[in-house]
Amino acid sequence: MLGALLLFGAPIGKRFWLWLVCAVLMGVAILLGETRGIWIACAVAGLYLVWFWRRALVLAVPVLILLAYVASPAGVKERFTSIFKPKGVDSNQFRVVTWRTGLEMIKQHPLLGVGPEGVKLHFNEYVPPDIPRPLPSGWYGHLHNIYLHYAAERGIPTMLILMWLLIQIIVDFWRGLRDLPPGPSDRRFLLHGGIAVVLATMAEGFVELNLGDSEVLTMFLVVVACGYVALEKELAS
Repeated sequence: MLGALLLFGAPIGKRFWLWLVCAVLMGVAILLGETRGIWIACAVAGLYLVWFWRRALVLAVPVLILLAYVASPAGVKERFTSIFKPKGVDSNQFRVVTWRTGLEMIKQHPLLGVGPEGVKLHFNEYVPPDIPRPLPSGWYGHLHNIYLHYAAERGIPTMLILMWLLIQIIVDFWRGLRDLPPGPSDRRFLLHGGIAVVLATMAEGFVELNLGDSEVLTMFLVVVACGYVALEKELAS
């Protein structure tokens, strides 16, 4: 959202540099947090924003990622390479277990799932028999994937409704952007930022139950609400 404000928002004068410093500090914090799913989500959102700001600069994004990797501490580099080449006991392993277990739940309960909180309560009952015990170290209270989790917990129809909801938000905001007059504005930043947030949420949703965390869900709903308020103001005018 801060990136959208800086790229598409109404001019903010001298405060621009203050917000830019905040953006840099937030970027460093995200990098040092070593949460790979958030790295991927931010890359997706960033690419979207840059594409609609200065399309040619998208070509510079891989270079910036490479520079960030080279300048990062050894721990961050190892965490990055573990996305493709896990080393030792890695979270990639236990996520495969959760995903395969979720598929078993969906196969047996495709319409209504195993019920609210059922994934956590009945996880061990659905672990495929060919997976050796003990299970890899990790958190098995959910499936680390919003699409698999909601299908396993509430049924495939619920998961499809969730996907429709997320896609519909993007469609609504995009239609609102097309109707805006050219030039930067608060509405433009809210709508572009809203789309970027939804895309990031959907991307990270492949590796984490992000909408199942209240702190993430609260911020997500605030961003979406701000986008729809921007639409209402545009329609009212």
